[in-house]
Amino acid sequence: MSMKEYDPSRTPTDRVSGMSTVSNPKRQAILAAAKRLFLAQGYSAVSMEAIAEAAPVSKPTLYNHFQGKQELFAAVIECQCQAFFDTLGSARMIPCSAEPNLRQIAMSFADLIYSSESLGLLRLIIAEHLSFPELSQQVHRRGIQPVFDRLTRFLVELHEDDESIQIPDQERAAKLLLGMIQGNDLMHCLMGLRPLPDATEKATMVDSAVNLFLRGHRRIGPKVEL
Repeated sequence: MSMKEYDPSRTPTDRVSGMSTVSNPKRQAILAAAKRLFLAQGYSAVSMEAIAEAAPVSKPTLYNHFQGKQELFAAVIECQCQAFFDTLGSARMIPCSAEPNLRQIAMSFADLIYSSESLGLLRLIIAEHLSFPELSQQVHRRGIQPVFDRLTRFLVELHEDDESIQIPDQERAAKLLLGMIQGNDLMHCLMGLRPLPDATEKATMVDSAVNLFLRGHRRIGPKVEL
């Protein structure tokens, strides 16, 4: 595989999970209204009728875009993750570029999870999981798992194309890298035990995680072609 731009076309199509490269104003209005209401009132307290009124769109228009509230909530989570997907899509596979690429990706992930909106949505998922266990499953399948899947694909290309890096288990490595950025800090933020990290703190987190990740995956000796 030659050095090239990471190919987002190898991931699910834009229609999957409701993401589209062509912005639909009514859809975006629905998603924005739904996020506002979910964060302000909680998942169970918000009705599809209230979302339609807040958008504002007709109920037939709302249901034309989303079959139900669970699908709509999952789409809100997906949109929250979009900036991270965009960063992965723009990362370039250039020789000896592992560190800046990984740093860019790690910082995008830190920006994603350490935002007040993301924390609010995570708290909602946790609070509602007993009453709506299928909601957590749908959010994980359509919003959270794609984060790991796309990073795993990127690490596959990095392992194949960068002579200085050796990542034999790309799926585990993706979880390891993102897990180091979450750490105890995310749990403390979720519990309100500490404020959100500022830009300097996030940069320190990312530097530590990427440096440790690369130290553990530096190739020792020549690359062996199987």
